[in-house]
Amino acid sequence: MVATLGAMAGLVVDKTMHASAVAAKKSVRGAVVTVTGPPVPIAHGVVQVRITVAAGHIDRVVAVRLPHDNAVSWARSVVAARRLAGEVVGAQSAHVDGVSGATYTSKAYLASLQAAIDAGLQPG
Repeated sequence: MVATLGAMAGLVVDKTMHASAVAAKKSVRGAVVTVTGPPVPIAHGVVQVRITVAAGHIDRVVAVRLPHDNAVSWARSVVAARRLAGEVVGAQSAHVDGVSGATYTSKAYLASLQAAIDAGLQPG
C-alpha cells in the first residue's frame, strides 16, 4: 500500500506540473477577467478551477470540476474546494496549504488555479 501511495503521489506531481504548462481559457468583460484553468486528472476524477479577476485582484474562485466517482471523494473534494477558495482569495495567491484528507484534490486544484492565475493576471 505504501508503494502504491508513493506512486500515486508521483503521478499527481507529474500531472500537476504538466497542467501548469497548459494554456488556460480566458474571457474578458470590461475590467473583469474570468479564467478557467486546465482540467487536472487525478485518481478519482478531474479537478478544474475558474477564477474571476477584477482590477488585478482575485475576486472569486470556483471549482468547476471535482472528483465524484464515489461519495467520499465528492464530500472531501467539496470541503477542500470551499476551504481553498477562501484561502486563495485572502492570500491572492495559489501559495496556500492543501487540505488534509484531500491531498490529491488540493494539489490538482492549486495546479489548475496557478495556470488560471498566470493567464488572468497577464496584461492583454
